[in-house]
Order: sequence, then C-alpha cells, then structure tokens
Amino acid sequence: MLMLSKDRAVNYGYAKTGRIVILVLLLLAVFPLVFLPAKGTAADIEVELDLTESYRIDNLNWNIAGDLYGNNPNVLSELTWTDLTIYQLKAGAEVFINNLSLQGSLAFGWILKGDNQDSDYNGDNRTGEYSRSNNNTDGDNVLDASVGLGYRFILWSGRIGITPLAGLSYHKQNLRITDGYQTIPATGPFQYLDSTYQARWMGPWLGMDLLLTLGERLSLSTSFTYHRADYYAQADWNLRIDFAHPISYTHEANAIGFVLSAELEYFLSRSWSLKAGLDYQRWYTGAGIDRTFMASGLTGVTRLNEVNWNSLSLSAGVSLNF
Repeated sequence: MLMLSKDRAVNYGYAKTGRIVILVLLLLAVFPLVFLPAKGTAADIEVELDLTESYRIDNLNWNIAGDLYGNNPNVLSELTWTDLTIYQLKAGAEVFINNLSLQGSLAFGWILKGDNQDSDYNGDNRTGEYSRSNNNTDGDNVLDASVGLGYRFILWSGRIGITPLAGLSYHKQNLRITDGYQTIPATGPFQYLDSTYQARWMGPWLGMDLLLTLGERLSLSTSFTYHRADYYAQADWNLRIDFAHPISYTHEANAIGFVLSAELEYFLSRSWSLKAGLDYQRWYTGAGIDRTFMASGLTGVTRLNEVNWNSLSLSAGVSLNF
C-alpha cells in the first residue's frame, strides 16, 4: 500500500507540473496575438544574436533511504559530484517586436574534470559508513536549453527596461564515474569502473529581466528566473552484476530551481558588442522514488530523499544587433 501511495503522490506532482507546462504553452501561443501590431501597422523589430563561451563549476548530490518510509537507515547511500569543471559554448537569440520579447538559448558543455564520492551507511544520519569510494568524473557533457516570451516596459527615457517573462527550460547532466579508488575499506584502486548517471530537469519558469543603460556604450542587464521542474535520472552501475543493464536504477521527483544572471555589455558599434557575464543556479528536489532494477528481473523501490544541483559560471562573448 505504501509503495502504491507514494507512486500516486509523485505522479500527482508530475501531473501538476504538466498542467503548468500546458498553461505556459498556451501563454506562448496567445500572448503574441495580444501584443503584435494591428494589421496595416508597421512593426518595430530588433534582433540580438549572442555567442558566448564560459567556464562553469557544478556540484550535484543525491541520497536514498533504506525504505519508502525514509528509514532503515534514513540515509542508506549517497553520491556526490564536486568541482565539475565545464567548458561551455552557448548560442542565444532575442527578438523584440514592438516590445514583445521572444528569446531562446542553447548551451552545450564538456566536463573536463571533477570528483565523485560514493558512500553507503548502515546507521541513521550517515553513521556506520561501511563503504566509500573516491573516483573521478570526466569525458562527458551537459546540455541546457530555454525558450521564453515576455513584454518589455521602457522607463526613465529609455534608460531602464523591465521585461516580465514566462517560458520552458531543459537541463541535462551526463555524468561518468571512472578511476575507482576504495577508501572504506582501504583497499585502494580498482579496475574497470565506468558507471554513468544521466540527470534531467525539465519544466516551466517565470522570470524578470532588468536592463540599465550606464552610458552611451555600456549597459548592465540582470535576470532572475524561478523554475518548476520534473526531475528524472537513470544510471548504469557497470560493476554491479546483480543490477540490470543498461538501466540499473532510475530517480523521479519534483524540483524547484532559481537562476540569477548579470551581464555587462560594451558596444563597439551600433551592430557589434562584447559581453561578460556571471550566472548562478540552485536546483533541488523534494522526496521522490528510487527504482532499482535487478538482473533477476525484480524491481526494488525506496525513497529518494533529495537531489541538489548548483552551478556557477563566468562567460564572455560577442553579440550582433540589427
């Protein structure tokens, strides 16, 4: 009964997020009909295309309990990825049609290096740690995509622009665990570790962009977005012969995210500008479901306590305006 009840709770959360996604899609469809110029009226169109490169540092962790109640013990196993160093390329576009803003971005990053720790416990509150391995993470990638729609309000003789926005975003981390080293018990390095954990965050967001004109050639823009997301992950634990492959277990939960950005832009001419930016992301889930698939065909279900992801990046790039 508990397993069924828990699944229903998670599925209800997904259904709620799904309704929000549908609402945002309807907003994206209807909003232009309201704010586009009337027939016969010339539209004022501005286009900005961006290409940036960035270095970002990510951290991600999750832990599970021993049962669906969150007990036996309350933290059974915990995985952490720290100091993931990522080189990222990002393409973005924003189109203003009579102050109606349509924007989108796509970013792809390569994980250059990072650390992983896998710990198992037999006591509550991370006591009785009987297994720990400290491993490497490299050679995989991340992907981020977003679309949004809003309306720009211009204030103070054009020096300030405020744009409320709504949209959808998708974020994926493909994480690989290699170069195994057993710390508890202290048996040292072990061979053939090549496990994967693929995480996905997807859902609607609401946000606000603020643009400040600091001078004839310089501007500062900031943005804040609040996200509701469905979290899903699947893993392949390649050294566990008792687990199924290529999907050894999955994670499902509902998530919340916050993204803060700041960017300086210096105009070289009316068409070209240089940009430098700082971005911070913080995402986390509530309790969810861990499903472990055994080689025997059986499936075990337990409580996913939480997943946490944060990211900090520094970027520089060029923009074309016309």
